[in-house]
Parts: sequence; structure tokens; C-alpha cells
Amino acid sequence: MRRYTVFLLALCVVGSAEAKRDDGVVKITEGEPVSAQVDRVKAALNSESYSEISPEDKGRVQQALGRIEQKMEGHTLSSELSPVDRTAVFNDQELVNTVMSKAKEDSRLICRRERATGSNMSQSVCTTVAQRRRATENGRSLLNEHQQFNNLNPGR
Repeated sequence: MRRYTVFLLALCVVGSAEAKRDDGVVKITEGEPVSAQVDRVKAALNSESYSEISPEDKGRVQQALGRIEQKMEGHTLSSELSPVDRTAVFNDQELVNTVMSKAKEDSRLICRRERATGSNMSQSVCTTVAQRRRATENGRSLLNEHQQFNNLNPGR
């Protein structure tokens, strides 16, 4: 019983530490100077952590950052802006945060041990979430094409 209690206590401590961690996603928030946050996002766009961001999304983020910088000219915090400009900056911040969060999730690396055909030796195979999704979609489309071909030519 004592081991079980200690285990649960340790699990709660680890769980609360995990809940406080922010997954390392680059986000723009209200509390700190916007220019520093914009620089951090620009640096993150070219990092390996966001390798699966599409060129379209990357362009959307860069355009939003440009609009934010334009509105923030002469100001440090977004709270110093007029209500109309603050709303525009907030909307661009939300766009940046949404795109960056999705790109971070898609760029997450997942590794698993696989054995090659005819071998007992296993090796690590690592792919991103987006690569796995594309492989699944490609497999489905190939299977669908094959089934459609067989339906058109039943004698083969």
C-alpha cells in the first residue's frame, strides 16, 4: 500500500510539472515587448522545430508579422495602441499562434523500432507527424486507385 501511495504521489508531481510546461510552442502574448516576440517567431520559422510549416502558412505568418510591426511602430506593448489597432494586432497574433502551434505539432518527431524484411536486427525509424500523415494518405489513394482499376477491368 505504501509503494502504491508513493507511486501516485510521484505521478502527481510529474504530471503537474508536465502541465506547467508549454510544449515549446512559440507564441505571441500580451505581457512582453512585441518586437522581441516577433524576432523570436521569425527565428523559429527557419528552425528544425517548425520544419513542416507549409510555404503558404510561412507566408501568412510573415505577412501577419509585417502588419504587427507596422502597427507597433513607436510602441513597445500592444496595450499602448488604440482599440482599433489593438484589435488588428490581436487578430494577427492569433493567426501567428494558430499556424505556429499546428506547425509545431506537425513537426514533432516520432521514432519506432522496425525490423527489415528477412532480418532480426531492428533499427530506429523516425518520421514527423506530417510525414506519417502523408504516407497514410498516399497509401489510401493508391489502394483506392487500384480498387477502381479492378472494378473497371474485372477480368484481370
